[in-house]
Amino acid sequence: MKKSNIKANRSIKRAKLFSDISTYVILVLGSVLMLAPLIWMLSASLKVNQFSVYGPLFHEWNFFNYIEVFKTIPVWKGLLNSVIVAVPSIIVGTFVSGLAAYAFAKIKFKFCNIIFILMLAVMMIPFPVIMIPQYYIFSDLDWIGTLLPLIIPKLFGNIMMIFFLRQFLTHIPDALVESAKIDGANHFQIFWIIILPLLKPALAAQTVLWFIGIWNDYLAPNFFSAASPTLPVVIGGLVSDFPIQEPVHLNMAASIISMIPVLAIFAIFQKQIINSFVLSGMKE
Repeated sequence: MKKSNIKANRSIKRAKLFSDISTYVILVLGSVLMLAPLIWMLSASLKVNQFSVYGPLFHEWNFFNYIEVFKTIPVWKGLLNSVIVAVPSIIVGTFVSGLAAYAFAKIKFKFCNIIFILMLAVMMIPFPVIMIPQYYIFSDLDWIGTLLPLIIPKLFGNIMMIFFLRQFLTHIPDALVESAKIDGANHFQIFWIIILPLLKPALAAQTVLWFIGIWNDYLAPNFFSAASPTLPVVIGGLVSDFPIQEPVHLNMAASIISMIPVLAIFAIFQKQIINSFVLSGMKE
């Protein structure tokens, strides 16, 4: 009996060891696959010219590419326009999204679920389908060539953010809201004092994801606001400025520059993002 128990324990330990090793191997391979393009991009940004970008990694260290990028394209103008679009969109749009998520999760009003489903259905409409109608609307408003078409619609919130925040709020007990109502608080006070602090981890994660989407957006800024280009549009201009031979090394240097704000935002909100993932994995 003891021998069989010992054999069983050994087989369990071997199975656990095999499972742990397999998990680590898969994680390492996945990390390599995700980091390899970034490593190549950094290496290519340091090459002397576009003909040597496919050579050995970090064989050359030419930091003058980053200076050349600022001389070749209006990077500062693109950065400024991207910040002008991102900052008000994120601040106002995130707050509005939080209010909408609270309304859908905690306020029982007529046709609440129907409106929420219709709102989700809008997410399934591809942007190219509504791009032309939006262009005519913005043209009538005399917004084409300005940053307004990129800012104003985002001030009304983000549907994806509303969806995830609503799902997060469903795990907060309704008794918390009802107790605040009994104490005389209105819905805005409940949201500002009670709900918003609880939403911080989820808000941080969704805000970073939305910021990345806004910062990297190329199609809408190029279509609506080409006269006031954001950073992706400015970087895309490198290709049109050199139609015969694309300066890959300069393009990669410009891409590295555009990544810095995203990495900074992620570093600032890293703790909240991790907390969001932890909370989303917890069961009631």
